[in-house]
Amino acid sequence: MGAAQSSQNVQEQVITPSEPGTSVQFSPSLISRLSSPSDSSSSSSNSADDIVRRRLAAESANLRSQEAEILSKINAALEKENLDKEKPGMSSEVLGKDIEQIREKVERLKEKKLNTSKGVREAREQVEKCYLTNPEKPLDCWKQVEAFKTEVAKLEQAFVKSLQ
Repeated sequence: MGAAQSSQNVQEQVITPSEPGTSVQFSPSLISRLSSPSDSSSSSSNSADDIVRRRLAAESANLRSQEAEILSKINAALEKENLDKEKPGMSSEVLGKDIEQIREKVERLKEKKLNTSKGVREAREQVEKCYLTNPEKPLDCWKQVEAFKTEVAKLEQAFVKSLQ
């Protein structure tokens, strides 16, 4: 007798109202039993979500730190490679000496240019003067033109020698 009642509680019971407008009432123990497993499943799903979020955040932080480490290694390797490619004589002292030598060459060129350009300037003035005095016979100025060409050739040779 008692066993039959407890076995009925274990089996599912479907209650259908006899009239469609009739309300059905459930006992508070049934309601609490039905609501408690869903609360625990929702809280467990929330905690599972939290666990997943924490794991994702940890993995993301780990990946960021690995990325930063790799980037620093790449930068160090590139700096080393650039230093290795530099010429051994590229120190500031060597560059300063080179600059001083170039300045000296420029000064010598300026002096030579002033000295040699006087000859070119005088030869040019002679050519112009000849053309002005002989406007109808420019071929008579061939001597002045040859002197001008000679002075220009001297200037060109001096320039080439200064570059060597």
